[in-house]
Amino acid sequence: MLVVKIEDLKWKYLESRRQILSGINLKVEKGEFLAIMGPTGAGKTTLVLALNGTIPQRIPGEFSGRVEVLNMDTLKYDVSDIAKRIALVFEDPEIQFVMSNVEDEIVLGLEWLNISREEIEERIEWALDLVGLNKSFLVRQPNQLSGGEKQRIAIATAIARKPEILVLDEPTSDLDPRGKSEVISSIKKLRDEMDLTIIMVEHESDLVSELADRIIVLDNGRIIVEGDPSYVFRKIDYIKNHGVFPPEYVEIGLKLGVNGFPRNVEDLIARLREKNIKVRQFEEKQLFRDKAKIVEVRNVEYAYPDGIVALRGVNLDIFEKELIALVGPNGSGKTTLAKIIAGLLKPVKGEVLIDGRPIENYDRLKLSEKIGYVYQNPEHQIFNQTVWDEVAFGLKLRNLNYKDIEEKVEKCLEKFKLKRLAREHPFFLSKGEKRRLALASTYALKPKVMIVDEPTTGQDKRFSEEIMKTLKVLTEYGGACLVITHSISIAVKYCDRIVVLKDGKVIADGNPRLVLLNERVVEEGKLTTPAMFKIYKELNLPTPPPVTVEEFIERVKISC
Repeated sequence: MLVVKIEDLKWKYLESRRQILSGINLKVEKGEFLAIMGPTGAGKTTLVLALNGTIPQRIPGEFSGRVEVLNMDTLKYDVSDIAKRIALVFEDPEIQFVMSNVEDEIVLGLEWLNISREEIEERIEWALDLVGLNKSFLVRQPNQLSGGEKQRIAIATAIARKPEILVLDEPTSDLDPRGKSEVISSIKKLRDEMDLTIIMVEHESDLVSELADRIIVLDNGRIIVEGDPSYVFRKIDYIKNHGVFPPEYVEIGLKLGVNGFPRNVEDLIARLREKNIKVRQFEEKQLFRDKAKIVEVRNVEYAYPDGIVALRGVNLDIFEKELIALVGPNGSGKTTLAKIIAGLLKPVKGEVLIDGRPIENYDRLKLSEKIGYVYQNPEHQIFNQTVWDEVAFGLKLRNLNYKDIEEKVEKCLEKFKLKRLAREHPFFLSKGEKRRLALASTYALKPKVMIVDEPTTGQDKRFSEEIMKTLKVLTEYGGACLVITHSISIAVKYCDRIVVLKDGKVIADGNPRLVLLNERVVEEGKLTTPAMFKIYKELNLPTPPPVTVEEFIERVKISC
C-alpha cells in the first residue's frame, strides 16, 4: 500500500536564484523505512517540507508537480489536517518549541486528539522513555536543555501523537554517539511495534545501512540513485562523488574481497574470523608538547543561574599548531568551556590566560583577534542580508580597505564552497550551508585560536573532511583550533589531541589513538570508537589500529 506518491516535483524558493528540486519522482510503501541521503544543499530538507504541505502552502516559491500523502493531495488539504497523520521532526529542534516548558510542549501536540488526561500522561511518559529521558525533564525550559536533549524532546513530542508517518530531518545530529544509538534503536522499535512508516534524512551511512529498507540519494535536486543499502553502498566511487560515503566496514569488506555484504561491523568481524590475517605493525608516537602556549585554563568552575554546575575545576592548555578535539556526552560542559575560553562567559572560579594575560584584560575587539568562536547553531551569529556581506562584516570592523576585504571574502567563499551562494540571503541556505557560512565569516578574520562548536553536524562526510583539512591548515600557520565534535572518526583522523569531558571534568587528554584505546575513558565519555578499533580489538590484532580505510587496507592483508 502506497502512503507517499510524488510525481515530477519541482520547487524554487521565492527570490532564490536556485532551482532546489528538479523533478522528483518517489513512492513510499506503508511500513517502509526510507533514508534520504546526499550532500549538503542537495534539496533533502526541501523535499521533507513538501511532504506535509509546508511547501508550497506556508513558504512562497514556484511549485509544480504532485505530492500525495496518505491519499491527501498536499495542494488540496491544509497543513494542519496533514499534520494530524504525519509528524515531522526538523533538523533544528529550536524552531519547533513554542511553549515555556517540556511538558506543555508535548501536551500541545496531544490536546487536539481528544484523548483523556490519563492517556496524555501515559503517552508523555512512554515517549520520554523511548528517547532515553525521564519525567524530571517535564519542568525544564527548552533553553535549559543541551542540543542533544532538545533533539530528543522534539522526537518525543512527535511520537507521542502516534502518527502514521514519521518524518525525521537529521534527527540525531546533535546527540552524543551513545544517545544517537539509543534514539535510532528506539525509532526502529517503534516502527516494528506500530508498523510505522519512517522517512529519515541522514548523513551517517552506518545508521542507514543497518536500519533502512531503501535509500535514495539526492544531488542538485534530483534522485541520482536508489535501492536497498547493499545496492547503493556497493557503488563506492559513484556515491562518493555525490557526497555519500558507505560505512567504513562496508568499504573495508568490499575492498578486502570478503564474501557477501556486511550489514554491520559485527557481521564483518564474523566474516574476517574465517580468514588468515596478516598485519603490518605501526607504532604511534607519544604526544610531546614543546610548542608555545596560547591559552591556559586554570581550575575553572562554572554554574548557571538555575544552579546547574557545568564545570568542576577544569585545567586545559592550548598550544600553537594544535588541532584539538573536545568530546564527551551531551551536558558534559563542552560548550560552556568553549564560551569561557572565548570570553562569552565568565567563570565563577579560576582563570583563563591568553598569551599569558588574563582574558579580562582584553577589550572585545582585541579578544576577537585572539579567539574566534563559531556557534553550534549558526542562526545565533548570522544576521546580514547576503552571504557575501556576512563574511565581509568582521573585516569591515577592522577598517581594511575594500580591495583587501574583497580578496579575503572571495577566498573564504571559495574555500567553504559558498561562491555560488554569494548573493543569496542566508535564510535560503540549508543548515549545513549556514554552518559553512558561520565558519567562513570567522575564518576570514584569521584569529590565533579558532573555537568551533560542532562544525560537521549536518554536513556530508566529504565536506566534513574538507572542513577539518581547512582547520588543520590554519594551525600550520601557527594558530590553534579547538573543535567540539561527536564525530570520533573525524577527530581521530585529523586532530593532534583529544580532550574528553565528563560531568564538567577532564577525564582524558592526549593522542587520539591512544586515548581511544582506554576502555574506561571510552565508556565514561560515551564515545563510539571507529569501526577499525572494534575490528582490531575483536580479532586481537596488534595496536594501535588504523584510523582510515586506506590505512586499514594498506596494513591488513587477508587470505583464505
